[in-house]
Amino acid sequence: MKKHYFFVLFLLFIAQELYSVTITETFSYRHALVFIQEPKIKIDSTLIISYKDSILTSFYKKKRFKTAWDSKKNRDFVLHEMTQSFAEGLEPNDYYVAYLNRLESNFESLSTNQIVEYDIQLTRSFQKFISHLNKGKLNPYQLYDDWDLGKKNTDVNAVLFECLENDNFSETIEKLKPQLIMYQKLKSALVKLNELPETQIDQIDPREKFTPNTTSKSIPNIKRKLLFWGDLKKDTLLTKTYDKQTQAAIKIFQQRHGLKPDGVIGKSTIEALNYSKNQRIEQVVVNLERLRWLPNELGNHYLVVNLPDYTLTVYKDKDSLFLHKIIIGKDSRKTPLLSSQLTNIVLNPNWTVPPTILKEDIFPEARKSRSVFSRKGLHIYDSKNRIVSPSKWRMADAKKYRYVQNPSKNNSLGLMKINFNNNYAVYLHDTNHRDYFTKDFRALSSGCVRVEHPLELAEHLINDAENWSLEKIHEATTNYKKPKTTSIDLLEPIFVHFIYTTSWLENDTLQFREDVYCLDAELYAKLRY
Repeated sequence: MKKHYFFVLFLLFIAQELYSVTITETFSYRHALVFIQEPKIKIDSTLIISYKDSILTSFYKKKRFKTAWDSKKNRDFVLHEMTQSFAEGLEPNDYYVAYLNRLESNFESLSTNQIVEYDIQLTRSFQKFISHLNKGKLNPYQLYDDWDLGKKNTDVNAVLFECLENDNFSETIEKLKPQLIMYQKLKSALVKLNELPETQIDQIDPREKFTPNTTSKSIPNIKRKLLFWGDLKKDTLLTKTYDKQTQAAIKIFQQRHGLKPDGVIGKSTIEALNYSKNQRIEQVVVNLERLRWLPNELGNHYLVVNLPDYTLTVYKDKDSLFLHKIIIGKDSRKTPLLSSQLTNIVLNPNWTVPPTILKEDIFPEARKSRSVFSRKGLHIYDSKNRIVSPSKWRMADAKKYRYVQNPSKNNSLGLMKINFNNNYAVYLHDTNHRDYFTKDFRALSSGCVRVEHPLELAEHLINDAENWSLEKIHEATTNYKKPKTTSIDLLEPIFVHFIYTTSWLENDTLQFREDVYCLDAELYAKLRY
């Protein structure tokens, strides 16, 4: 019995000795008989303040100016996330991961001052990572003057304390990322691209053109490119003949790039073929960044207008319901990126000509001939809403008038307009040039977005079968002799998001679109330099 008593006293003595270990002594847990939590180190507040970083100071002030990263498990998680940040299209070097990993590998031999320095730098890097992950590395409002996506404010310290105090790093960090299916698929596209081999294939001269059965010394390289991207089967002979097998592969390639799948290898197809693996990776990286600029919540019922894809997709309850072709602004009158809520639908709208079109289109023509007003069906109104005859129109007074196109099937807005609040006076609408939807390149408008099959879209959005079935909408818009302008408020909140996405993954297949506004390369340069 006495032996057992002395043995217990011995264990208590050992435990007391272990608890007395100072912060400057190294200690290996495998020698411990009990679990000991590593002590926190006091940090001189003037050191924190010297960084002139209010967010950093606020964090350590709440921590009572003590170290925050005493747990190796937490340090390992944060370092792993930042080191693997390339999977999110971010740059690990932005978070000094090489330096931090080096400190971590030597942690047991670090001095007190070095541990403090490591703690501060890990906090600063992780705060930056949290911000980048949630709202993007760059501020779109500092890059573009025609975007209105809503400003995102990320409380990085709130996120950081949630991680530390609730010990749920993984869940909290995952919630920071855009909760969009397209974001997840774009990350998968990045993985798929990185798995491709490093292969150099000679460029194809974009001035060339190839039709089936033609022969050229460039055809073998075209086949090599198609093999590389997986559009052509591996057993293809690298002959100089543009054969049927290659033609079938070209059509697949064209479809993946939003080109007309006609099998003719022309300028647009060659330009797409000439993109390298690294250029496509860069394209995915910038698209991931742009998706981080979007609101955290797109809504339960919303429209996504993807400008480079020339499509409008209706989503509800996380499912895509409808897809409509669209026409977007030409390069000189770009359609802005924005997020808003639909307000109402107008059937048989009139059109008040906006200032840009007046200045650049109408007035120059009117100087030559005032017949432009009758040709375009425009009525001129003065400040007292009185009609002004085109014969009395003078350029000196031109800006004092309103120029209105009355409702008709030839109205520039067509038979329907969808309104939503924004700073750029743009909206969704029908068009009197419906033949334009057959074109591959559809950056043809003056900034607003024209929608194919607009009345079907109106029926879905109004969602009032009793009063506004598709049949009744058609009846209201086919009285060409006396068209009546009718405004219909929407019964439920429906949001609209104009986005700019030039790459994604669809059915495990890489999709790319022409960078119609030439934004990708410039954005990538700003992200990486």
